[in-house]
Amino acid sequence: MLRRHYIFLLLFLFVISIPSLHAETTVSGSYAGGGTKVDINLSVGSPPPAAFIVLQRLPSGVQLVNASPAPARANGQQIKWLFKHPRSGGASIRMQLSQPVAVNALQGEIRFQHPKNGQMFSQRIR
Repeated sequence: MLRRHYIFLLLFLFVISIPSLHAETTVSGSYAGGGTKVDINLSVGSPPPAAFIVLQRLPSGVQLVNASPAPARANGQQIKWLFKHPRSGGASIRMQLSQPVAVNALQGEIRFQHPKNGQMFSQRIR
């Protein structure tokens, strides 16, 4: 009987700890604008990860003309930003594109490592 209570207690603690780890730290993004000027609005939870990466894929034939902040790498249709030591709160990436693009035609993701358990997360930009 004692063993059953011990197992139940361990399972209960495990189940309630998983959502709290996911909820405490998250980095998410959403698109705003459209046409040749598109923003990626970023939200960084608390505690923030040590760093996160934003990967943006552009539709065929569309090129990045300018971006603020400047990307760490731009290889044709794939653009990459690296944010080191981010603070909790909001940030944004402003992109100027060579051709008008609807935001629903953009595909991007955010990758980061959880600061407490080291688990890798990947969030789609919406």
